Amino acid sequence: MMTANPIVVVDQVSKTFRSAHGRGEHRALDNVSLSIEPGQVLVVIGPSGSGKSTLLRTLNALESFDTGRIIIDGVSLSDKKTDLNRLRAEIGMVFQHFNLFQHKTALDNVVLPQMVVRKRSRAEAVARSRELLAKVGIADRASHYPSQLSGGQQQRVAIARALAMDPKIMLFDEATSALDPEMVGGILDLMRKLAAEGMTMAVVTHEMGFAREVADRIVFMDEGRIVEEGEPGPFFESPSHERTRAFLDQIL
Repeated sequence: MMTANPIVVVDQVSKTFRSAHGRGEHRALDNVSLSIEPGQVLVVIGPSGSGKSTLLRTLNALESFDTGRIIIDGVSLSDKKTDLNRLRAEIGMVFQHFNLFQHKTALDNVVLPQMVVRKRSRAEAVARSRELLAKVGIADRASHYPSQLSGGQQQRVAIARALAMDPKIMLFDEATSALDPEMVGGILDLMRKLAAEGMTMAVVTHEMGFAREVADRIVFMDEGRIVEEGEPGPFFESPSHERTRAFLDQIL
């Protein structure tokens, strides 16, 4: 579904993975089209292997695609003139695993990307980092190393690091799935807060309560295709596609 002034346009995108020996192919994305408006929260759900994470990774050019086009804030990812590193600086990504520098403190994990990518002075980057560590609820852990932090605290550092770049859109790829159950609620609350503040977000998650509450639109994927999409109320209460109904029956 295309919208009037989208910040993200995915238009008929396909992606095939080939095995190392060329003996098999897996079509991870199959003619996928969607759009996201500024300030909108799009939640992508579906079974494992349905293409959800591949879709998210194509949005910030961590994964290439074979056909179609992706446009982020008016810039085409497939245009040879596009500086992909510069574009990535506008897109925050939070992964399932935290990808923190183990030899740097929480503070420096947030400071370093600002200095390298945004060319901020250390003083400016430190001030912004302390502000964001407070925002995500771990101001008192600034001098701790990742090994001294719980999984939930490490994910908060990862979110602060992404926010420090002042991104135009935030991508969350199963950001709670590696956490202990008691840590999940805190991270979801933080994501709710970002959504309430108007952050444009694309979220891959298995947390259906979060999806129902926070999403503006739900996309259900299976076998690399978008099977169904819609607003949370109708989507969960009366899905129109049999495959969607079967999936929701299993997990709700």
